[in-house]
Amino acid sequence: MVELWRRPWALTDLARRHRMVLSDGSSLVEVDADHQAALWLYAREGGRVIVDGRPETAEPVPGFSLAGDGRVLVQLPLPLRRSQGPVITDNGRDIRILRPFVPDRPPAKSDPQTDEEMAAHRVLLRAMAVWDRLRDVDTALADPAHLWEELRQRWTEQDDVSPPKMDIIVRHAAALSRTLDELDRAPRRILRRTHQQVPISRVQELDRRAMTWLVRQPGETLAERAGDRQRILAVAREENFDTLENRVLRAYAELARQVARDYLERNRRKQLTSRARKVEEFGRRCRRLARDLADRGVRLAEPGVTPNFVLQQNARYHKVWTAWLELLEHNRILDELWRWQARSWEEFCTLAVMVSLISVPGAQLVASAPLTFLDEQRRGSWIQHDNPLAAIYLPKQGVVVEVRYRMTSPDRRLSDYAAPIWIRYGRAGDVGGFLHNIAVWPMWDMHGGLVNGEAAEIADIIRLGWRAGITAGLVLRPPADNEQTGTEDAPHALVTTIGTDGPALWEGIKAIERFLSSYISVSAS
Repeated sequence: MVELWRRPWALTDLARRHRMVLSDGSSLVEVDADHQAALWLYAREGGRVIVDGRPETAEPVPGFSLAGDGRVLVQLPLPLRRSQGPVITDNGRDIRILRPFVPDRPPAKSDPQTDEEMAAHRVLLRAMAVWDRLRDVDTALADPAHLWEELRQRWTEQDDVSPPKMDIIVRHAAALSRTLDELDRAPRRILRRTHQQVPISRVQELDRRAMTWLVRQPGETLAERAGDRQRILAVAREENFDTLENRVLRAYAELARQVARDYLERNRRKQLTSRARKVEEFGRRCRRLARDLADRGVRLAEPGVTPNFVLQQNARYHKVWTAWLELLEHNRILDELWRWQARSWEEFCTLAVMVSLISVPGAQLVASAPLTFLDEQRRGSWIQHDNPLAAIYLPKQGVVVEVRYRMTSPDRRLSDYAAPIWIRYGRAGDVGGFLHNIAVWPMWDMHGGLVNGEAAEIADIIRLGWRAGITAGLVLRPPADNEQTGTEDAPHALVTTIGTDGPALWEGIKAIERFLSSYISVSAS
């Protein structure tokens, strides 16, 4: 029997507010508009979760399935098209799950027009901003010994004058600006032979078809056969710009324009820096080039075309071909980020928790697990690590704190909560060891913002975990407008929003820091 979960802690909620059994005979389940989270599927002991005909389509929640119990909890990806909702197979019956209020993944080559397209574009921009924050780890790993301090400086410094993050479009703006100008002034063209009515004085070539037409015209002389307009059918050569290389050039310009636009929207605070201005100028250059090629009758190349001789051997066109393939790969990564936004959000929130802890006054990093930034994402995840992620000593509180992320073998009583992040802590020198745990749930949401009453709900389920030493719960959500941080608290619980840049990021880190430092100090005493 398979259940649809609206929250990962649904198993510990005695009121069963977030569990829906999928064996009621319906072949279609529509998720309500007020649902503000990802979706999970749960199968009891010995069950299997088959999504779109394959068990590996969904992503297992680490640490929930323990040896010997056979239960399964998986997270569902977000479809690129809402009409393509996942199909769950349960006891030979197919059930499609639709989220009609979640927009389609916005297309890469067009500007958003409708309100729904604009909303989808904002969601994609947030996924890209999360990716930018995760890539800060790759940069900070240049000095692994100071990884977390470097990350703290990057995420908490209130600096609007330093250049925005290096990106693929920044490299293209530096390497291809002159090339695009040259190709815009003189794109490669071919002369195509056609038959047209040409004035007698301008006739250069007659072929068999033209001669056949001419002898069929009334009259005895050439002038008589040319008629009143003095034109005859002749071979004409006209310029044609609709070649494969120019189609690739236009496709690149269209796509680069969109990538430049998104880069500038993600870096609005730094739009006056020289790097942002260069990208802005490159975007205008690409827009002009795409318009000029369209006016010349050049169509768009489709992904997957085979390069011709010009694209392979001409130096300027080969640069464009290579750059286009890079942007297509970039777009493919965005497809995966769209599908697995919830997992990328989990990873970002884990780093935010670490930054918050080392931002506590006097915090000392005792030990840190080695991190690896992957060359290619794994379903929205970019960082490979060991557990615990780090151990931090807080001298003012007299507490040692461990951060554990996606544990594979947690305590059975902790696994019921399906929290991807656990903060374990205890007093320094206490022979009883680490006795206290704080559960952290990063909750992705398309719209962002707080959910009314969620802090009280977390407080209810935390009270059930006292035997496992669970003392508090923290929920991290994206803000509704990425401008302001909102919080809702209850005994032993806090729900707060955290953005990816600017005040929403700084204030979110501060809110996490205040909650953890004050609560750890009280509960450990």
